[in-house]
Amino acid sequence: MLKKPNIAALLLATVALIGGQAYAGEASYPGAACVKWSAGDPQPLLSYSEILNPSSTAWLRVDCPITRTDFDSFLHDAGVESSWVRMVDRHYTSNGSCRLVSYSHNTDGTASYWTTGTQYTSGTGNQAQQLNIGSLDGENGASHLYFSCQIPPTYAGNYSTLVTYYVNQ
Repeated sequence: MLKKPNIAALLLATVALIGGQAYAGEASYPGAACVKWSAGDPQPLLSYSEILNPSSTAWLRVDCPITRTDFDSFLHDAGVESSWVRMVDRHYTSNGSCRLVSYSHNTDGTASYWTTGTQYTSGTGNQAQQLNIGSLDGENGASHLYFSCQIPPTYAGNYSTLVTYYVNQ
């Protein structure tokens, strides 16, 4: 006697074979998740989960970590499909900037490094400007992802802030 195939088991096996991973998807992070580059950078302020530059003379350089959820699998390449950063630029003569970075410190002592082009704010104001950073394909299984950003100094008592950042892996 011929048995009927279990459709649910076949479907589950097919998804596991093709996908080979959990769906990576989209994630947004608060600006307060960013960390300053070095001790020489101004001590940032945090407000409503945003990171603010309180210095009237120095740029605040920050790295904003991204939880990597997308790894190479059968029929699927790892990478960032789209990304953006929202920044409020209140400096009248300088523009904030960000780029997406994938970095790996390899076991042989070398480093691998991939990056997008740098995107800049345009003009000043109280509204958040969205910097569309885009995609990043270059990476390996050991790399980690982060945005590298520069927040302009305070101008006339008004703080520039990094509000939030987003990735779709």
